[in-house]
Amino acid sequence: MRANRKRDGSPPMPTAYERALDRAVPGVIAETITITEIPAPTFRERTRARHVYQRLEAIGGWSHLEIDGLSNVVAVRKGQAGRARLLLCAHLDTVFPDAATPVVRSRGVLTGRGVGDNSLGVAAMLGVAQAMQATKVTGVGDIIFAANVGEEGRGDLRGARRLVKDYAGDFDAMIAIEGHALNRVQMQAVASLRYEVSIETDGGHSWSAYGRKNAIALLARAIVALEPLMPDPAATPKTTMNVGVIRGGRSVNTIAPDAAFELDIRSVEPANVDVLLRDVRIAMRAAVGDEAEVKFKRIGARPGGSVPMESALVQAVLGVRKAIGLPEPEFYAGSTDANAALGAGFATTCIGVTTGGEAHTPREWINTAPIKQGVPYLGRSIVAAARLQRAALRP
Repeated sequence: MRANRKRDGSPPMPTAYERALDRAVPGVIAETITITEIPAPTFRERTRARHVYQRLEAIGGWSHLEIDGLSNVVAVRKGQAGRARLLLCAHLDTVFPDAATPVVRSRGVLTGRGVGDNSLGVAAMLGVAQAMQATKVTGVGDIIFAANVGEEGRGDLRGARRLVKDYAGDFDAMIAIEGHALNRVQMQAVASLRYEVSIETDGGHSWSAYGRKNAIALLARAIVALEPLMPDPAATPKTTMNVGVIRGGRSVNTIAPDAAFELDIRSVEPANVDVLLRDVRIAMRAAVGDEAEVKFKRIGARPGGSVPMESALVQAVLGVRKAIGLPEPEFYAGSTDANAALGAGFATTCIGVTTGGEAHTPREWINTAPIKQGVPYLGRSIVAAARLQRAALRP
């Protein structure tokens, strides 16, 4: 499926596959809307998974197609021996628990919950799969197309981790797909730890038991103790800490018998995460003293890792960007499905399909015009990587 440069030096004629990618764009936009409007909060992705399975079933030509026990959707395309074997991951889940997730289309913009993170990523992967099967692309290794669960929040990459474990002997490199990341290429996995921090007391009636310890008040004191430990936003390597969720109490006239919050600590330097967590434990326990026990329950841990610039995988992606006229990308450290494979030692990156903003809010939006380049970029990057020799991707 390679394009041959003309003898006069003009650009090569597009291949059948490249033309199919161009034609796929309107369908990818329509599919993005369809997928976004199927609610898929983390741990409840099954309905969206069934839709993706049916789309892949209609495309056909797979050596294996299934929805696994976690609701990951997996389609395997067998390729040529000796060529690089790829795992593609586009996560199904969103951070939104809403029963309805409508999309508004206006002047080249789609607005909706999770429209870019990651409905577009899933839709673009389906568009690439259809183009690849329809044009019978050859000269590539095995490709595993996976729409996975559990990327967001407490999902803790459970879908991608399962795929990396189950197919560890069947792929050489991984490409994660995120809708918003057209002009970004992930080079590092941000390491993170997530904890639920809780306090319990006897509680009681706010009048008759007045004077007993209030779990909410004690937890608030513990949270305030974090303020001096907050990392400097300008410091390098970048390290962050966030209190993202807080809950507790029974009623307005009850002395709160329990309270908890969720803590997120991240860094591009994994050792910084451990050091900061140690300091957090010390500070919060000192703030509460012997008035109550501060309990820590780990609810998430994402591995760090990196891929070198000279990696054949990264160079394949950059070569496609240059060929189709995309600008120099931002090379970034992120927390995506790519973390699961980078942490396991695989050559891995994360790329995207368009630009947008307001991710993880009801105002999330994407631009539709860049998708005209984004789908070909994704599809050609996958084929360029899958045409590498397997030996080129060995550590």
